[in-house]
Amino acid sequence: MAIERALFLSRFPIELADGYQRLYFGAEFCSWAFPPFLQIEQALCAARDKQLGFTLVTPVLREETLAELQTLYQRLKPELSAGDEVVISDFGALELTRQLLPQVDVVLGRALSGQKRGPRIEDLELSAEARQYFQQGSWYSAEAVALLQEQGVSRVELDNLLQGLAPLPQPLHGTLHTPYALVTSSRNCPFHTDKSGRRCSHSCGEAFRLTTPQTRQPLLQAGNSQFLQLTTLPEDLSSLGIDRIVEHLQLPR
Repeated sequence: MAIERALFLSRFPIELADGYQRLYFGAEFCSWAFPPFLQIEQALCAARDKQLGFTLVTPVLREETLAELQTLYQRLKPELSAGDEVVISDFGALELTRQLLPQVDVVLGRALSGQKRGPRIEDLELSAEARQYFQQGSWYSAEAVALLQEQGVSRVELDNLLQGLAPLPQPLHGTLHTPYALVTSSRNCPFHTDKSGRRCSHSCGEAFRLTTPQTRQPLLQAGNSQFLQLTTLPEDLSSLGIDRIVEHLQLPR
């Protein structure tokens, strides 16, 4: 199974490096960081120029974000085609995406993966049964797979976990994000003090490092989310049902 390489960006314009087959553009966890239409249009044009697949990534929602997405989808509909994707990070965006952008593939973002995250897992003494449990997430049961098939979803986004990953059940396809793995996220952001509804600037929520003697891995804070940095990927991605890697150049928003 060939592994597709994708690049994740949240701001444009930026020079696109070679070696990628797909461009991810948007925000996963923070609606305040979701790029405006003009930047999304620029990113889509750049992907077309480079003959890259295009994936629009939408964030966890506020009520206002759902209305923004509706307007955005209506403007983007003529520009998107079969092979393009929309990653949803909130089930509230599922029906809207399917109704207004029926030509794209809907992908479930890693905010919905239900994986067991956190630096303390690394030091737990786990039985084989417990390890298998900690290596799974929301989409590993037969019932979950049936639900996704009913909704026409075949791809799910995943984090690279300290305790390893269990193979995804067929016929699901997995996308693995690197090098930053989500630990936790909140709808509230300690850095967003503007109550007018305006989006944050590019420097919003400058990253800082949280350390404690209780864990070996530091937490990296960016905006409303915390991450671990894991640079080593599983050896046999194909055996895990993963056929795409998404690379982040900076801490996600």
